[in-house]
Amino acid sequence: MVAPIFVGREKSIRALEQAFADKSPIILSIQKEPAVENPSVDDIVRVGTMATVVQLYRLPDGSIKALVEGQQRVRIDSFASTSPHFQVLFSPLAGKAGKLSERVDALARVVVREFIRYVEGNPGMSEEMAHVVGAVTDASELADAVAAHLQLPFKKKQDLLETDDAEKRLLVLLQILVEENAVLELEHNLNQKVQDKIENTQRQIFLHEKLKAIREELENAPEAEDENIREYLRLLDKKQLGTAAAEAVRKEINKLKSASPMSAEVSVIRNYLDNIFALPWGELAGDSNYELAAVARHLEKTHHGLRSVKERVLEFLAVGKLLGKDQPNTTLCFVGPPGVGKSSVAQAIATALGRPFVRISLGGVRDEAEIRGHRRTYVGAMPGRIIDAISKAKVDNAVVLLDEVDKMDSDFRGNPAAALMEVLDPLQNKEFRDNYLELDYDLSRILFLATANDDDGIPPTLYDRLEVIRLAGYTFEEKEQIARRHLIPKIAVESGLKKSGVVFLPAALKAIIRFYTRESGVRELERRLRKIYRKVARRHLEDNLHLPVRVSAKALEDYLGPAPFSKERLERGPLHGASLGLAYTAEGGEVLTIETSVCAGKGELVLTGQLGDVMQESASTAWGYLLSKVENDAGFRNFFNKHAPAFDEEGKWAMINKDLRLHVPEGAIPKDGPSAGIALAASMLSAISGRATRPAVAATGEITLRGKILRVGGLREKCLAAVRTGVRTVVLPVANEPDVKELPANVRKALKFVYVDDFGQALKTLFA
Repeated sequence: MVAPIFVGREKSIRALEQAFADKSPIILSIQKEPAVENPSVDDIVRVGTMATVVQLYRLPDGSIKALVEGQQRVRIDSFASTSPHFQVLFSPLAGKAGKLSERVDALARVVVREFIRYVEGNPGMSEEMAHVVGAVTDASELADAVAAHLQLPFKKKQDLLETDDAEKRLLVLLQILVEENAVLELEHNLNQKVQDKIENTQRQIFLHEKLKAIREELENAPEAEDENIREYLRLLDKKQLGTAAAEAVRKEINKLKSASPMSAEVSVIRNYLDNIFALPWGELAGDSNYELAAVARHLEKTHHGLRSVKERVLEFLAVGKLLGKDQPNTTLCFVGPPGVGKSSVAQAIATALGRPFVRISLGGVRDEAEIRGHRRTYVGAMPGRIIDAISKAKVDNAVVLLDEVDKMDSDFRGNPAAALMEVLDPLQNKEFRDNYLELDYDLSRILFLATANDDDGIPPTLYDRLEVIRLAGYTFEEKEQIARRHLIPKIAVESGLKKSGVVFLPAALKAIIRFYTRESGVRELERRLRKIYRKVARRHLEDNLHLPVRVSAKALEDYLGPAPFSKERLERGPLHGASLGLAYTAEGGEVLTIETSVCAGKGELVLTGQLGDVMQESASTAWGYLLSKVENDAGFRNFFNKHAPAFDEEGKWAMINKDLRLHVPEGAIPKDGPSAGIALAASMLSAISGRATRPAVAATGEITLRGKILRVGGLREKCLAAVRTGVRTVVLPVANEPDVKELPANVRKALKFVYVDDFGQALKTLFA
């Protein structure tokens, strides 16, 4: 036989290499004890097999794979050498020669037949082995071939190898084969019985579980489904749905009845019905016969000042009550800088009316589906924010605040402002159709209110459906009263201290407002007061600070640090090449210092300071007006100093070779708008004429190429900023004179107003 062997022992490797190199035979014999690592002569069995080394391979781990071909059985007579490998003297075991007798022939046939049964019953044996063994005719070779393929212990195989007579070897093999086949048949019968039993048990379990599931589907599941459907039908009868809406919902319930419980459509229908029945459908809250006087008292209690706002809200509610409606056909929009109380006024209205209040933040919304909802065909579809707000309010006459409507945007997903038009239009919102519900829902009873920081950001089509009420910034006195009446009591409770735990002296509260805050609202003031309360609370616990604590103006630096704003921000002396302008921003009013200088150049107007397009055009217009006046008005030149930078020593116009550079400080902050036109012209004129402008004089008004001064907006915020920063005189367009009458009395008293219709009329006031 040819068989592979793997050798790792050094002596055996050397013997194989020597036999392969010399093409000499090698004796293969087993050890008496396999566990002996370094066998001696006495450990080796004396009967083995002489073989020829056909191939030799050295493996990466240093061992050897050899392919050997057995030749004959041999007996080791003696050991000639034990180093570097064993060398032996041997004699062959030829066995008894002779003709194959009938007995041996019959024995061989029985052995072959039993071996075929052994191969068929043993899954680890190949069917080819039966054909190979069946083709052997020599009895001795047959015995050797059968013994080689039997799965026997080495002891039995060694006994067969040492047996000389072929008949005896065949008898031993036959006995072994009969025993092995009997064992294999017994194992097969046992396996078959176990397999049949397992299959029968599994079949019974499977049928039992299937029958159980069928019973649950037939008995329990329909009852639960019927209970859910009965609940939906009960809600349908209870809710005040319209005829068309009720019919549509009933169709959905019928779909749920006929749908398979395992269908994905079931969850979609259930979510839809749950959203439908979460809506109030006609349920109302509050008393429609509310008293306007009670609403007025509540607004006065919760908000100080805002007289015009309160009056407009009460007028709004009075008209609605006379019409027999929850509110008239209009939507109020509170516009003003942050912190002036837009959202809190809306919430106070809801509390006064006894209705739920829901706030919808629209800042950053750019998807129309946020308002109208998503189609049910989409995965994860849901109603829009309007329907969701009504579901949360649980009534159809809630107060819904559309917050930050000027912060909406639009992109490829639609325009949410356009979707809001249907919501706020009294002629359309009675049949508002959400994409998810696909039903008409009445929004006419909902009191919609809106807020915005800047009405310029509201889309014109949406602006047309709003009635804007402006909430201007608070005056100094109003902030002081708000702090004492509202902020300090609220902060005292929220900080864990009693109302009398911290006492602010009048001078301290005024100093906080004047030197630690510069805002139109009161949010920064509230943050400063909270900081003082936090420090008092900590010192009270750590250092046993005795309460109440009296906070004076001198102690503010210990609580709040150095004041960020000085008492006087404006320069006291004349301003050369500079002027003061008034600006209106989303945060309130600001006083701008506009600086201009003349330097060598090419006659260009250079603008810096993050000026927007409108403000750049306004500066260009002011410069064009001044150039035309110098060129066409000889009397205008008398305004210039003798050594004005705009003229050379001979009195000729010198700006052709000079640049005019205009800058508005705080260059990192963008600025825009036309209302600084008169201040821009004054700054330019001061730079080229050599004349200084007066300190504490500010101007606002749009200028034209002919020098006309046009009306501007945001006058209240601008005047509050002027008072806050120390301005004493304000130059205004004549068209704004009626607006001055609406200013608080203390503001009108603190400022002197000069009304002009033309820039020439302002020169006497603006310039020293």
